Amino acid sequence: MKTRTPDEIRTFLHHQVESWNAGRKEEMFAAYRAIVPGKLSIEYVGIPPLEGWAALEDMWQRWAGKVHIDVKEVMVTGNEAACYHHNTTIGEGTPPRPSIELYRFDGDDLQIRYFHAAKV
Repeated sequence: MKTRTPDEIRTFLHHQVESWNAGRKEEMFAAYRAIVPGKLSIEYVGIPPLEGWAALEDMWQRWAGKVHIDVKEVMVTGNEAACYHHNTTIGEGTPPRPSIELYRFDGDDLQIRYFHAAKV
Protein backbone atom coordinates (compact mmCIF):
# COMPACT_ATOMS: atom_id res chain seq x y z
CA MET A 1 0.00 0.00 0.00
CA LYS A 2 1.39 3.37 -1.05
CA THR A 3 2.01 6.15 1.45
CA ARG A 4 2.92 9.70 0.53
CA THR A 5 4.60 12.39 2.57
CA PRO A 6 3.13 15.89 2.73
CA ASP A 7 6.08 17.08 0.61
CA GLU A 8 5.34 14.45 -2.08
CA ILE A 9 1.69 15.49 -2.13
CA ARG A 10 2.58 19.19 -2.34
CA THR A 11 5.05 18.53 -5.16
CA PHE A 12 2.43 16.54 -7.09
CA LEU A 13 -0.20 19.25 -6.68
CA HIS A 14 2.10 21.97 -8.00
CA HIS A 15 3.43 19.74 -10.80
CA GLN A 16 -0.04 18.87 -12.10
CA VAL A 17 -0.93 22.57 -12.40
CA GLU A 18 2.37 23.42 -14.10
CA SER A 19 1.82 20.59 -16.59
CA TRP A 20 -1.79 21.66 -17.19
CA ASN A 21 -0.85 25.29 -17.82
CA ALA A 22 1.98 24.26 -20.17
CA GLY A 23 -0.27 21.91 -22.16
CA ARG A 24 1.84 18.86 -21.29
CA LYS A 25 -0.83 16.17 -21.09
CA GLU A 26 1.46 13.13 -21.00
CA GLU A 27 3.51 14.69 -18.20
CA MET A 28 0.40 15.49 -16.16
CA PHE A 29 -1.12 12.03 -16.63
CA ALA A 30 2.23 10.41 -15.77
CA ALA A 31 2.32 12.37 -12.52
CA TYR A 32 -1.16 11.08 -11.68
CA ARG A 33 -0.23 7.48 -12.54
CA ALA A 34 2.90 7.72 -10.37
CA ILE A 35 1.04 8.94 -7.30
CA VAL A 36 -2.17 6.89 -7.84
CA PRO A 37 -1.38 3.22 -8.47
CA GLY A 38 -4.93 2.32 -7.43
CA LYS A 39 -8.36 3.86 -7.94
CA LEU A 40 -8.85 7.51 -8.93
CA SER A 41 -12.23 9.08 -8.16
CA ILE A 42 -13.22 12.62 -9.20
CA GLU A 43 -16.31 14.40 -7.96
CA TYR A 44 -17.58 17.76 -9.09
CA VAL A 45 -19.53 18.59 -5.95
CA GLY A 46 -23.20 18.53 -6.81
CA ILE A 47 -23.04 15.54 -9.15
CA PRO A 48 -22.17 11.90 -8.38
CA PRO A 49 -18.48 10.89 -8.31
CA LEU A 50 -16.98 9.84 -11.64
CA GLU A 51 -14.44 7.21 -12.59
CA GLY A 52 -11.31 9.29 -12.28
CA TRP A 53 -9.28 8.40 -15.35
CA ALA A 54 -12.20 9.01 -17.72
CA ALA A 55 -13.06 12.24 -15.88
CA LEU A 56 -9.45 13.43 -16.10
CA GLU A 57 -9.39 12.72 -19.84
CA ASP A 58 -12.71 14.53 -20.30
CA MET A 59 -11.43 17.50 -18.30
CA TRP A 60 -8.34 17.67 -20.51
CA GLN A 61 -10.38 17.46 -23.72
CA ARG A 62 -12.86 20.13 -22.61
CA TRP A 63 -10.64 22.66 -20.84
CA ALA A 64 -6.90 22.22 -21.54
CA GLY A 65 -5.53 25.18 -23.45
CA LYS A 66 -8.70 27.13 -22.61
CA VAL A 67 -8.30 27.63 -18.86
CA HIS A 68 -5.19 28.82 -17.01
CA ILE A 69 -4.89 27.89 -13.33
CA ASP A 70 -3.33 30.27 -10.80
CA VAL A 71 -2.46 28.59 -7.51
CA LYS A 72 -3.44 30.79 -4.58
CA GLU A 73 -3.03 28.33 -1.70
CA VAL A 74 -2.05 24.69 -1.16
CA MET A 75 -2.49 23.17 2.29
CA VAL A 76 -1.42 19.62 3.08
CA THR A 77 -2.11 17.85 6.35
CA GLY A 78 -1.24 14.18 6.62
CA ASN A 79 -2.74 12.39 3.60
CA GLU A 80 -5.18 15.18 2.65
CA ALA A 81 -4.81 18.46 0.81
CA ALA A 82 -6.88 21.51 -0.03
CA CYS A 83 -6.09 23.84 -2.92
CA TYR A 84 -7.51 27.26 -3.67
CA HIS A 85 -7.16 28.24 -7.32
CA HIS A 86 -8.24 30.97 -9.69
CA ASN A 87 -9.25 29.64 -13.11
CA THR A 88 -9.05 32.11 -15.97
CA THR A 89 -10.58 31.44 -19.38
CA ILE A 90 -7.84 32.34 -21.85
CA GLY A 91 -8.61 35.20 -24.22
CA GLU A 92 -12.04 36.08 -22.83
CA GLY A 93 -11.11 38.94 -20.50
CA THR A 94 -13.49 37.58 -17.88
CA PRO A 95 -12.59 37.61 -14.19
CA PRO A 96 -11.03 34.45 -12.76
CA ARG A 97 -13.39 31.87 -11.27
CA PRO A 98 -12.35 30.49 -7.90
CA SER A 99 -12.21 26.79 -7.15
CA ILE A 100 -11.47 24.75 -4.08
CA GLU A 101 -10.09 21.27 -4.62
CA LEU A 102 -9.89 18.59 -1.94
CA TYR A 103 -7.54 15.62 -2.30
CA ARG A 104 -7.66 12.53 -0.08
CA PHE A 105 -4.95 9.93 -0.53
CA ASP A 106 -6.03 6.58 0.90
CA GLY A 107 -3.47 3.85 0.41
CA ASP A 108 -3.13 3.36 -3.35
CA ASP A 109 -6.25 5.42 -4.08
CA LEU A 110 -7.00 9.12 -4.54
CA GLN A 111 -10.34 10.87 -4.19
CA ILE A 112 -10.62 14.42 -5.57
CA ARG A 113 -13.56 16.75 -4.92
CA TYR A 114 -13.85 19.95 -6.97
CA PHE A 115 -15.90 22.91 -5.79
CA HIS A 116 -16.26 25.18 -8.84
CA ALA A 117 -18.15 28.43 -9.20
CA ALA A 118 -18.88 27.57 -12.84
CA LYS A 119 -21.01 24.82 -14.32
CA VAL A 120 -19.09 21.72 -15.40
